[in-house]
Amino acid sequence: MRNLIKSIALFALIGSSAVTNADALDMQLVNLSGDTEPLSNYLGQGDWVVVNVWSPSCSACVLELPRLKKFMQRNPEVAVLGITLDFPSFGYGDMNILRDFVSRNPLNYPLFLADHDQASEAIGRHLVGIPLIAIYRPDGKPVARWPGVIEIDEIEKLISNYKEDTDPLSAGFE
Repeated sequence: MRNLIKSIALFALIGSSAVTNADALDMQLVNLSGDTEPLSNYLGQGDWVVVNVWSPSCSACVLELPRLKKFMQRNPEVAVLGITLDFPSFGYGDMNILRDFVSRNPLNYPLFLADHDQASEAIGRHLVGIPLIAIYRPDGKPVARWPGVIEIDEIEKLISNYKEDTDPLSAGFE
């Protein structure tokens, strides 16, 4: 029953309309090195991509990080990106806080700084809370946005069971 409720929450988001019209592929964000980088370097490159919107000062977000590390170990063919913002204001992420956090808790995937509007544009929907996982098909199109802490087997099931253009649960997402 618990998994059914989680699945309903996930797929309820899929059919909802996007708040922004921007394409995440066109976005440019600042990475941990301080350089501006387009998300198109990762999205639409032929691999599934999991984007984690989070903050080092969000306790639920930090609790989710070991799950993402385990997911990456089990699924090296799926790219993972992190978009970090300030919590709880959802203002622009603080580079010093992020660097300090990563020096104590290494994360081996690309990290970007954003504010509420940029994060919303990246996920194609008004961001209402973190942590949030957004999942993108190999062609760069989003298939799911999952608010709250996620179980990695749920990401794996979504990816392995996804049927492009024939999945009725994904109809109308784009």
